Amino acid sequence: RLSDLKLRLRAGWGSVPAREYTWEEFERISHYFNRRREECGFYIDDITWNDLDMDDVFRLVNHTWSSVGEEYLYYLLRTPFFDRQEAERRNRLIGWFQQNREGREQIELEFCRMGRVRRIALADYIFRFAELPGSSAARHWIQAFALIGAAAGVLWNPSVFIMASVGMVVLNVYTYYSKKAEVESFFSCIGYLLAMAEASRALSPLCTGELSELGQQAYQAGTVFLKVKKYARVIKYQETLSGSLADMIMDYVRILFHIDLIAFETVRGFVAAHQQEAAVLYESLGMLESCFAAASYRESLDAYAVPEFADAGPLQYRSRNMYHPLITDPVKNSLDEDACVLLTGSNASGKSTFLKTAAINALFAQTIVTCPADSYQGSFYKIYSSMALRDDIRGAESYYIVKIRALKRILDQAGTGAPVLCFIDEVLRGTNTVERIAASAQILKNLPGRQVLCFAATHDIELTRLLEGIYHNYHFEEEIIDNDVVFHY
Repeated sequence: RLSDLKLRLRAGWGSVPAREYTWEEFERISHYFNRRREECGFYIDDITWNDLDMDDVFRLVNHTWSSVGEEYLYYLLRTPFFDRQEAERRNRLIGWFQQNREGREQIELEFCRMGRVRRIALADYIFRFAELPGSSAARHWIQAFALIGAAAGVLWNPSVFIMASVGMVVLNVYTYYSKKAEVESFFSCIGYLLAMAEASRALSPLCTGELSELGQQAYQAGTVFLKVKKYARVIKYQETLSGSLADMIMDYVRILFHIDLIAFETVRGFVAAHQQEAAVLYESLGMLESCFAAASYRESLDAYAVPEFADAGPLQYRSRNMYHPLITDPVKNSLDEDACVLLTGSNASGKSTFLKTAAINALFAQTIVTCPADSYQGSFYKIYSSMALRDDIRGAESYYIVKIRALKRILDQAGTGAPVLCFIDEVLRGTNTVERIAASAQILKNLPGRQVLCFAATHDIELTRLLEGIYHNYHFEEEIIDNDVVFHY
């Protein structure tokens, strides 16, 4: 019931999402980003994403109800912006959802009605209609009329046309399933594209104030696809079948006369000719629900900060009482730095968690403008890490080689444009002590002065002396209480 759905949506606002994912379902969410990563300029690479446990963080932020919303949110978290105006724009969009409860709930309801497409990643198909080989509906028309003609001929010459009718049934069934196997996933996509178009029409009057531009963009793009609504209704896919007698009869009609394949060819050509509108519709709806998700995520936090950015001047990282979003009862830490940092401390003292906390705050600042902290100020950064690496058995690379490659990608980015913010845990773990300390010192010395702010954690205390005056040293302490080691982080 609608009232129950509204209550469910209201209860979900500002709470931790309880959704569970299958591996296949979660893997599909990344496909829109993977499709666009090469045109992004800079993006959070797989090493950094995995180092920061961002799959788990994404699940925490994913307050979306639709496929387009969650696919776009994932893309958003992997493509930081570098523009103050974009930061201000996103903050206004997110703020609208926080401040307008009635409008927010109506918009959320529309995204919930749109729902999630099953079995496929939406981005794998919605932008591939132009890639499908050209095909004509003429063959399907011919086979349909041939079957009708053979069936009608039974009244004139049963002995001949009964066999002809059976032959045409066999041919039509065979060609139907052969062709449908090639395009069935596009059937689901067409159904969802139509749902997006209808949602854009419903959302247009609801998107007021800061949302009006996105709402208008979605409406104008969505209106285009409503023109093929009558054809799309014929294209039924498994998710829409109710199991009723009427559905069963229509399913046989489709198989024998190919009416859905004929309609598909019309819709396919139309969507292929309007890929730009499909992209605008997808991005507008995706941005709307991503900002809704960010607003709901804000409300789920004990404390959050809207970041402040420095366009020029020395690199800086200033955050007060920041904490890791995945920790239930976190110990908060502050940092006020414009120099590289070397972090020491014993095992389990909190070094890696602190690095991840600082990295996630910087990433959130440049994506969803929401930092788990009391305050955040920083430059616009390309964010890299080299932390939770392992040897690559399939690639026949030792841990040491994997680590070297991860460090090299950071060194290659130093001084090439936008400032780099990098996080390195144990610079060269995996080799002997003398070579490790000497090489680590040279690598870390190479970063300052090249538009790089580096936060490195190490167990090699010798580095604090070798890098004195270049890196500021911080240390996580421990206490021995009643013959037990206690960490206060």
